[in-house]
Amino acid sequence: MAVSGVVCGPGGVDGVTYVAVSGHPATCGTDSTGNTLMLQISTLQSDNPIGGGDIVGLQIGGAVLGVLAVAWCIRAIRNQINSGGDGA
Repeated sequence: MAVSGVVCGPGGVDGVTYVAVSGHPATCGTDSTGNTLMLQISTLQSDNPIGGGDIVGLQIGGAVLGVLAVAWCIRAIRNQINSGGDGA
């Protein structure tokens, strides 16, 4: 299964599809040496690490969704406990 995503990576790399806005590549910052980074469209086809932060991005996204799910569950339990005295 292939998963496509947008990542931030170095510019001027052969075989890379860049995100273009009004015909110009979209930038997303600079690296530690001052080189401009550009938005790239990346396709994950395996579990092997790929340069550009694809795997890390998916892991961070999964962790964020997990934290949001736990927060929602805690809120639902708190609302249930707090509504225990309601009703007459």
